[in-house]
Amino acid sequence: MFSILKPTNFAKLHILVPKTPSNPYFTNYKTRQFSQSTIVFNRFSELAKKIKESYPISEITPQELHSSLNSSLSTTSNLSPTPKQPPIIIDVREKDEQLRGIIPTAIPLPRGILERDVERKVTSVKEVNDLENGRDIVVYCAGGLRSIMAAESLIRLGYKKENVKSLIGGYDNWKESGFEVADYETSKKM
Repeated sequence: MFSILKPTNFAKLHILVPKTPSNPYFTNYKTRQFSQSTIVFNRFSELAKKIKESYPISEITPQELHSSLNSSLSTTSNLSPTPKQPPIIIDVREKDEQLRGIIPTAIPLPRGILERDVERKVTSVKEVNDLENGRDIVVYCAGGLRSIMAAESLIRLGYKKENVKSLIGGYDNWKESGFEVADYETSKKM
């Protein structure tokens, strides 16, 4: 009956033990183990699904993103007087995830500070929403759920929903598709 609550994903966290009479220094570490049950993950997935349906959030495949990055680098045709700018790519994963690699040209901006820092570190609403020279924003996470929530936040901040996209399958799908992955430290210097 309670097998649905069986933990499916464990994470360990080392914490400092506070100073006590028996431990006058902060040298001891305790390991706490956290788990995520199937029911919690299902709720998270359902929330992302509801957000995606309610706005609706546009999605882009790794192949489409790769193609748009490459087409913006190629020469322009005679039909278009100005080259289409590449999309702005935002990595909303946490830093420890980003250290494993990021999509080239992506701007690391974890989900927890996205709303606060997006205009300061990435681009303004006005620049993205400009009718003539507007740019798309593609957000991604590891598997595609947090990026749905990030896209919703950007739309609520005033970015046009037509310009905001979520990468289907996130970083994992990009990497499995065989596309280039950049080093986190290198990307921070750009």
